[in-house]
Amino acid sequence: MVIMDGREDVMSNVELKKSLCFGCHSNCGVLVTVEDGKATKIEGDPQCPINQGKVCERVGFQLEWLDHPKRLNYPLKRIGARGSGKWQQITWDQACKEIGAELRRLADEYGPETVVFSHGTGRSDEWYISRFFNQYGSPNVAMGGAEMCWCPTYSIESATFGQFGATSTAPNTQCVVFWGRNPAQCGDFPEHWGYSQLFANNPDAKIIVVDPRCTEYAARADIWLRLRPGTDGALALGWMNVIINEELYNKEFVEKWTYGFDQLKEAVQAYTPEKVAEITWVPAAKIRAAARMYATIRPCFMPWGLPTDTIGRNMTQANRAKALLKALVGVNEMGQTYLAPPNAVRPLASMEMPDLLPVSQREKQLGADQFPMHSWPSYQMISDAQSRVFKHPYFLNQDATCTQNWSVVSQAIRTGKPYPVKGMICFASNPFSNLSNSNDLYECIKLLDLMVTHEYTMTPAVMLSDYVLPAAGWLERVQVWGTNGGGPAISGVALTGEAAIEPLYERRDNYAFWRSLAEGTFEKEEFEKYWPWKDSEEANDFMVEPLGVKSADTVGKPVFCPSPDKWHELTDPQTGELYGFGTPTGKVEIYSTILEKLFSEDEAIPYYEEPFESPVSTPELAAEYPLILTAGSRFMPYYHSEYRQVKGCRERYPDPYFQIHPETAANLGIGDGMWCWIETLRGKCLQRAKLDSGIMPQVVSAQHGWWFPELPEEDPWLGGWFISNINMCTDNAVENCCKLSGVYNMKLAQCKVYKAAEAPFNTFTK
Repeated sequence: MVIMDGREDVMSNVELKKSLCFGCHSNCGVLVTVEDGKATKIEGDPQCPINQGKVCERVGFQLEWLDHPKRLNYPLKRIGARGSGKWQQITWDQACKEIGAELRRLADEYGPETVVFSHGTGRSDEWYISRFFNQYGSPNVAMGGAEMCWCPTYSIESATFGQFGATSTAPNTQCVVFWGRNPAQCGDFPEHWGYSQLFANNPDAKIIVVDPRCTEYAARADIWLRLRPGTDGALALGWMNVIINEELYNKEFVEKWTYGFDQLKEAVQAYTPEKVAEITWVPAAKIRAAARMYATIRPCFMPWGLPTDTIGRNMTQANRAKALLKALVGVNEMGQTYLAPPNAVRPLASMEMPDLLPVSQREKQLGADQFPMHSWPSYQMISDAQSRVFKHPYFLNQDATCTQNWSVVSQAIRTGKPYPVKGMICFASNPFSNLSNSNDLYECIKLLDLMVTHEYTMTPAVMLSDYVLPAAGWLERVQVWGTNGGGPAISGVALTGEAAIEPLYERRDNYAFWRSLAEGTFEKEEFEKYWPWKDSEEANDFMVEPLGVKSADTVGKPVFCPSPDKWHELTDPQTGELYGFGTPTGKVEIYSTILEKLFSEDEAIPYYEEPFESPVSTPELAAEYPLILTAGSRFMPYYHSEYRQVKGCRERYPDPYFQIHPETAANLGIGDGMWCWIETLRGKCLQRAKLDSGIMPQVVSAQHGWWFPELPEEDPWLGGWFISNINMCTDNAVENCCKLSGVYNMKLAQCKVYKAAEAPFNTFTK
């Protein structure tokens, strides 16, 4: 529409665009005011069911971020030594042709498996990544964000339930368990608002918090279990001991819809509350009280929590134990763990085209032979079982459940075994933030023949790249809600947002990047066959076509697929039989037949294993490194390692902090705000002390994602990736990974803390 701005000689073309904010995973609906092609205002969309008009503080700096001086705007090619900061601006066409030629050379010389992929949080509609890699012939399609964040639970619950449980609760929930999750700081704010509304409307609703820190939710919890980090699996088994022995479980559901209950009942007898209290440092009386509250106050809900995905050793069995806690109270009941039913939308997995990758190449996936639970062997078993219910040969995202192992990738880069890794494509990711042992990562990138990044800004990984392609942000591209959770086929909601403006400068959106790269890599006939859509909107149209709509029809107007309560008890019209669950037995698998086939019957029921470093497993080490490090705490307004360049963020939160108990700090001569070294066997980093009486005295909790883009971009600085990065301290040794899935340890270590001589440099605001 055309409006007057108050002067007769000036007119403005003003539009109001309905978009989805991708500042975090929630994808809140927003209204973007666009004047003469320029975005000038962002506010919440009151008609969007995700956030009902509410927005968080990140929205306030999205316009600054859109055209920030640090944003990448043109394709760049390295012309000096790697990390020298010497670049040549080139065209997209030249970049993609040269990258394609190098990819073909690497495939001819080493095989296509020599190229690996690293991604970040998954907020970038990532099905085309797997599509490209499947066509190229590399099985190494997901490293970083996928293999240790959300996706371990995604694959484990899929093996147990036949699908991943919903992450948000319903208004009628009576009891919520925040197990290693703090919605007030982790950044997905509609979840936080939803819980605030739930507890305001129902003051009698119960809160249980499992966390070594006193979070915002722990402070108001009915029961707070302050456990020793890494002992989550033992605590879950202790809860099940109480729930089963006191017969508090949902007998009707367990008897009719689960497989293997008797084996679990026998296994949990070893985990009495008294025994678990010794392991976790949580009093036995609190363990009993929490288990009883959870099992008897229904509907009850346990949202996903990151920490158990990142603990390395025992990760799979700890998450399995948490999944079985959900099974014991009943699945697919509103207000409890809910699985989206089959619907007509094409799943992202069908867009990824896993069948393009030959079986001979799948078998070459790094780590799949040693850690099959989170790679092709388990992905195929899960998919085969799901196909009966969901009617697709592949239903779950390939890049979320079929990942290669970073620890094995590191070995391959360094040793050439089991084969050389010579190339890496890094997309919407800062691997110095999401891969453990950053020193190892730095050395590995230096050994590569080819490093390509598609990114918003000069991250440390970009600074070490050979080719850099500028990415369009969410304001510059169409969006699909929930793609990080599997897309409309799994969320059951088809909701899109429109691009507010055209991409600035020479930025391209995610689909355009992969399509351009495909055009530069593959023969014309093969390119046109597998990349038929000219842009992401056409591709989205194809995905939602079975619903009888186009993606533009769902801009601000979501199409909700039917989600009946207890749909597993309904009749499948195609077979005339009950749907059941998408598992090999058609039931919730307490005893996992998939784990039995992949490993042995010993792995089919969860058990507890001590962390690779702890006062129990390594007492001599603990004498020298007496504190337990729990790494990765989240905090507003940042999202992981993002937005360190934004003035409003850095003025509010200029420096990294770690939490330490006042008594512990006093014994070490550490005062509030002091710069300190956090040191483990792997390395050390600098953060400032934040005295907090809510944290266990034996534990320190360090923030993750820190780097300093105001520092020089040339090697060795590279934006100060090594100064305050807690991954200087984390471990990626193969022997310390989860022995089933290969998930490396991003969370735990024995550490010591001591005062630094002085501040490392003048920080952002000084």
